[in-house]
Amino acid sequence: MQILSLTLTNFKSYSDCHFEFQRGTNAICGENGAGKTSILEAIAWVLFDHSDYVKADLIRRGQTSAQVAVSLLSGKDGRVYEVRRCTQNGYKIYDPDLKATLDLRKVDEEVLPWLQDHLGLNSNIGLAELFASTIGIPQGTFTADFLKRPNDRRKVFDPILKVEEYKQAYEKTNPLRRYIEDQVADLERAIAQYDEVLQDWESLRESHSGLQQAILQDEAVLKACDQELAALQVQKAELTAQSEKIRQLADQQQQLTAQIEGKNQTNQLLKLSLERSQQAAAICQANQSGYQAFLAAEASLQALDQNQRQRQQLAQKREAEQRSLDQSEIQLKVLTTQQAELDQRQQELEALAPLVEQQRTLEEQREAIAQALQACQRDVLEQTSAQQQILRLKTELAQVEAELERLQSLQSLIDQIPALEQQCQDWQAQLGRLGAAQHLTADLQRIVMAATGQQQTQSEAIAQAATGLEEISQALPLFSGPVETAIATLHDTLALHGQLVTEVQSLLTDLTAQTDVARLEQQLQAAQGQLAIAYQHQAAYGGRSALETKHADILAELTALQQRLKFLQHQLEQQPDLEQRQTQIAQDLAALANPQARSQILRQSLQQQPALTEKIQVIHQEQAQIQQRLQTLQQQLEVFADLEQQLALQQQQRQTHQLAYQSYLQHEQDARSAADLGQKLAVAEAELVSLTQGRSRAQETWEALVAAYDPAQLAMVEQSFQSVQSRKDQLVGGLPEKRKELQRLERELAERAAIATQRDIAQAELGRQRQGRQFIADAREFYRQAGPRITEFYLAEISREADRLFRELLNRPNVALEWTEDYEVRVQEGGHWRSFRSLSGGEQMCAALAVRLALMKVLAEVDIAFFDEPTTNMDRARRQQLAEAIGNLRSFQQIFVISHDDTFESITENIIRVERPE
Repeated sequence: MQILSLTLTNFKSYSDCHFEFQRGTNAICGENGAGKTSILEAIAWVLFDHSDYVKADLIRRGQTSAQVAVSLLSGKDGRVYEVRRCTQNGYKIYDPDLKATLDLRKVDEEVLPWLQDHLGLNSNIGLAELFASTIGIPQGTFTADFLKRPNDRRKVFDPILKVEEYKQAYEKTNPLRRYIEDQVADLERAIAQYDEVLQDWESLRESHSGLQQAILQDEAVLKACDQELAALQVQKAELTAQSEKIRQLADQQQQLTAQIEGKNQTNQLLKLSLERSQQAAAICQANQSGYQAFLAAEASLQALDQNQRQRQQLAQKREAEQRSLDQSEIQLKVLTTQQAELDQRQQELEALAPLVEQQRTLEEQREAIAQALQACQRDVLEQTSAQQQILRLKTELAQVEAELERLQSLQSLIDQIPALEQQCQDWQAQLGRLGAAQHLTADLQRIVMAATGQQQTQSEAIAQAATGLEEISQALPLFSGPVETAIATLHDTLALHGQLVTEVQSLLTDLTAQTDVARLEQQLQAAQGQLAIAYQHQAAYGGRSALETKHADILAELTALQQRLKFLQHQLEQQPDLEQRQTQIAQDLAALANPQARSQILRQSLQQQPALTEKIQVIHQEQAQIQQRLQTLQQQLEVFADLEQQLALQQQQRQTHQLAYQSYLQHEQDARSAADLGQKLAVAEAELVSLTQGRSRAQETWEALVAAYDPAQLAMVEQSFQSVQSRKDQLVGGLPEKRKELQRLERELAERAAIATQRDIAQAELGRQRQGRQFIADAREFYRQAGPRITEFYLAEISREADRLFRELLNRPNVALEWTEDYEVRVQEGGHWRSFRSLSGGEQMCAALAVRLALMKVLAEVDIAFFDEPTTNMDRARRQQLAEAIGNLRSFQQIFVISHDDTFESITENIIRVERPE
C-alpha cells in the first residue's frame, strides 16, 4: 500500500491544500505551529477512522464543514483509489479507472472492512485502535513506555499483544459452561418425566386392539346389509324405472303437443317476414341507378378534396420560402454593416502598434523590479529568521557553556570513584566474612563464660590452699619462705587468669561490633549510593565531548548566520530605489491606458472577418436557391386553377341523387334477408311434420308400457328394503361411538408415541449436549493454556524482528536486541547485555523504534510508518544519527517523518515544506 496524495479543505488551519507523497521517506518540515501534525491527523481520520478531537475541532474557523481526500495505491489489487471524508456527508470511495463512486455507505459494516482489506492490514485489531496503539505513536513518547516499571509496561503492551483476551475468553465462556450444564440437567429431568408419562402405553395398546376388532365385526355385518340393500335397490330401481318411463312418455306427449302448436305460430311469422323482404328488394331495384350515381359523386368529391389540401400545402410552402427570402435580405444588410465596422477596427489596430511595443517594454521593466522587490521581501523574512536563530543559538550556546562548567565541577567527585569502589569491595568482603566472624564470636563467648566459672572455682581453691599453707608455715617455720613463694605464685596465677579473661572479653566486644549486620549493610548502602551518584556524574561527563562538538557547531553556525545577516542588510539597501522606479513605471503604464488590451480586443474582433465574408457568400447562394424554389411552386399551383368549378359540379350531382341513395340504404338490409327467410320457412315446415310423427310413436309406446306394469310388486320390494335399512341404521348408529372411542385411544397412543419420540430426541440431544459440554470444557482449558503460549510466540517473533530492525537501524551487524517477557529491552554488544536505561539516547531511540516497528510488522503486517517529531529533545549529533537510522530502513515501503528542523532533509529527496498559515 502507498499513500499518493492528500487534499485538505477547511481542515483545522488549512483552507485548501494539496500534498504529493512518494515511496520511501517523506519528510514533512516546517516551523512549530505550521500544521505538520495536522497532515498525519487527517490521514489517520480518513484511512484509520482515528481522531483525538470532536468533529467541531476538525473544521476551520468560520466554515461549516471540513473535507479530506486521500489518494492511495491499493495493497490488494494495485489500483488507485481516492478515499474522501466529510464532517457532514461521511465517507465516499471513488474509483478513477471506472469514474464511479463505490456503493459503500455503512461505515462499520462496509467502509472500514474495505479500508482494512485494501490497506493490506491482516490484524484483528480495529483500524482506530491499531493506529492509536501501534502505527501512530504520539509526539515525544517513542522511548517513554520502555523506561517505565515492569507493571506499568504491562499496562501499555498487554492490550497490544492481546495477553488478556484469552483469559477473558476463558472467563466469558463460564456462563456458557453453566448454561450447557443447565441444559443437560433440564434434558435429564425431561427424560424422567417422559418415562413417567409412558407407563400406561401398553394398556392403551391392548384397549385399542380389542375395540378395533369389535368395529371390524360390525363393519362386516354392515357390509352384508349393504349387499342385500343393493340387490333390493336393483329390483326397486327396475320397477321404479318402469313407472318413471310411463310418466316420462306421458310428459313427452304433452311436450310434443305444445311444440307442434308453437311451431305452427312460428311458421306464420316467417311467412309474413318473407313477404316484407320481397317488397324491400323491389324498392332497392327501383333506386339502384340513383344509388350508384350518388356513390360516384361522393368519390369524386373525396379526390377533389385531396387536390384542395395539396394546393393549400403548396401555397404554404411558397409563403415560407418568401419569408426566408425576406429574412436573408435583412441578415445580408446586418453583415454588410459589420464588415464595414471591421475595416475601421483594422485601421485602429495599425495605429496602436507603437503604443503596444512601449507598453511591453514598461511591463518587462516592472516585472523585473517586482521580482527584485519580492527577493527583498524574502531577504526581510530571512533577516528576521536569521536574527531569531542568532538569539536562539546564543541562548543555546550559553546553556552549553553552563553545562560544560557543571560537568567540569563534577571532576572531583568522579576522581573519588576508585576509592569508593575499594571501600564498597571492603564492606562487601567484610560482609562475606561475617559468617566466620560470627562463629568465632560464639566460640569466644563460650570460652569467656567457661573461664569466668573456672575463675570463681579457682579463686576459692587458691584461698583454701593459701590457708593450708599458712598453717604449715606457722607449724614449720623452717618452710615459711617456700610457702610464701608458693602462695604468691598461686595469687599471680589467679591474676593472670583474670587478665586473660578481660582481654578475651575486650576482643569479644570488638568482634560483636564488627559482626553487626545492620550497621555493615547501612555503611555499604551509603557507599554504594555515593558510588552510583559518581557513576551518573561520570556518564554525564562522558557527554562532554559531544557538548564540546555541539559548542563548536553552534559557534560555526552563529558565525555563518552573522555573515549572512550582513549580506542581507547590504541587499536591502537597494529597496527604496527599486520602489521609486516601480512607482514611475506604474504612472507611465497608467498614462498609456493599456493599448495592448485594446489591441487584443481589436485582433479578436478582426478574427471574425473571414467568417463574416463567408456568411455573406452563403446568403447570396441561399437567395438564388430560394428564387428557384419559388418558381417551381408557382408552376405547381397553376395546375389547380379550375378546382373550385369541379367541386361545385360534383356537389350538385350528389344533391340530385341523395333521396334515391337514402331509400336504397333503408331497404337494403330487408332485401338481403329474403333468401334466408325462404330457407328458414322450409326447415320449419319440415320440423312440424317430424314433431307430429314423434307424438304418434310416443302414444303407442306409452300404451304398451301401461299394459305390462304391476304396482303391487314395487310395494313389496320397498317393504323389504326398509327392513334391511333399519338393521343397517342400528349398526351405523353404534359405530360412531366406537370409532370415537377408537380415535380417542389412537390420539392417546399418538401422544404417547410423540412423547416417546420426544424422549428419543431428548436422549439424542442429551448426548449432543454432553458432547458440547465436553467441547466447552476442552475449549476453556485451551483458552486458559493458550494465552501464555501465544504471548510467548508473539514476543519471540517481535523480538526476532526487532533484533533485525535494530541492526538495520544502527547499520552494525555485531549488536543484538531482546524484548523480554516483562517487556524489558536489552541490547548485547561485545558479549555483554545492557539494560535499556544504560543505553545512550540515540541507542534508546533506535531500540524503541525497532520494537515499535516490529510490532507493526508482526501484529498487523504494516509496511507504512508515521513518526511525529522523533528527534525531540535531542542534540544535533543524535538527531543526525536517528535520521540516518530511519533512512537505513528497507522493510517499509513508505515512511512519514515530521520535523521542525532540517535533520531529515539530508536523507531523502521527498520533502514537504509546510508554512504557518496567515
